[in-house]
Amino acid sequence: MKIETLNLHGLNQQEARIKIEQNLDWMIKHGVDVLVINHGKGHHSSNNFAVLKTETRKFLRENILLASAGYLVIYGESDLPIALSYDEGNTLVVVKGLEHEYIGGRAQQEKNMRIFSKDGRHARKNNKNIRKQKKNR
Repeated sequence: MKIETLNLHGLNQQEARIKIEQNLDWMIKHGVDVLVINHGKGHHSSNNFAVLKTETRKFLRENILLASAGYLVIYGESDLPIALSYDEGNTLVVVKGLEHEYIGGRAQQEKNMRIFSKDGRHARKNNKNIRKQKKNR
């Protein structure tokens, strides 16, 4: 899986949009599977309003080229496996079909599958209950 990262910190809205457009073109031409756009959460903006986050996501949703090239826009706070390593300060542009894959090497992907599978969630819940019972004794 080819993964690239784009950091927009320190850019104004216009500079960020130009950089996003350039990277999307490059990504499509070079067959990149995932572009992680790090726009931040907006903590350093006036009134803590995430201007870059909002505008980036709006631009990506409206971008017809992405959809026609077979890409999806996935928010970092999503529950999809591809986004597990990210938060609301990131937006991912992902090839359709990879949204249910885990990012990382084979070992990391296997670990994530174990942890976040139905069986893994069930095991974590059971372990939590066991620890709670031991604590209450």
